[in-house]
This record gives sequence, structure tokens and C-alpha cells, in this order.
Amino acid sequence: MKKPARKSPKKRPIKKQQIIVLKDGAGNYYELARATLERSRVSDRRKAKVAAALEDVASEFTYIGQPNIPGGISTAPFEGGRQLHYTGFYLSSAKSKR
Repeated sequence: MKKPARKSPKKRPIKKQQIIVLKDGAGNYYELARATLERSRVSDRRKAKVAAALEDVASEFTYIGQPNIPGGISTAPFEGGRQLHYTGFYLSSAKSKR
């Protein structure tokens, strides 16, 4: 008598998550999961408050009419880690939570 064929165990699909990479002026890199970023999204009712708070922060660069043009050879290089710049992203396998 033949034995019934065994079903092969199904492998769980590997879940991927998007990792966003930011870089500061000091050359440090920061990895931030896209899901974390989405949870931190500003609600519509708070957008005006956040925009008003950002207006009070002096920007690194001003209008080009200044004697020092950003990126020019006479401009001092940006130092410190105050500003973060988008560097890119990659996919990483997410660990499943059991």
C-alpha cells in the first residue's frame, strides 16, 4: 500500500521593509524605517502649527544676493549635525514578530 504524499511545508514569505537613510552635516548616517516615518506624519490639524514653528528657525542659506554664495569657494563648509539630508533608501528583511 502506498503512503499518501506529504505536503511540503510552506515557507513564510520574507517581508521587506523600506529603510530611509539620512545624513547630517557631520557625516553621520541615520536609518529610519518607513513605517516609523509614516506613524510620525503630522495631522492636518497640526500642519499650521508646525509650519509656524519652522518659520522661526533660521535657515542655513539666504538669498543669493549675499556676498557668500552657498557652495561657492568663499563660503565656509557646513559643520555640525543640525540639518538632515535625504541620502537614499534600501530594502531590508523585516523580522517577524511572533
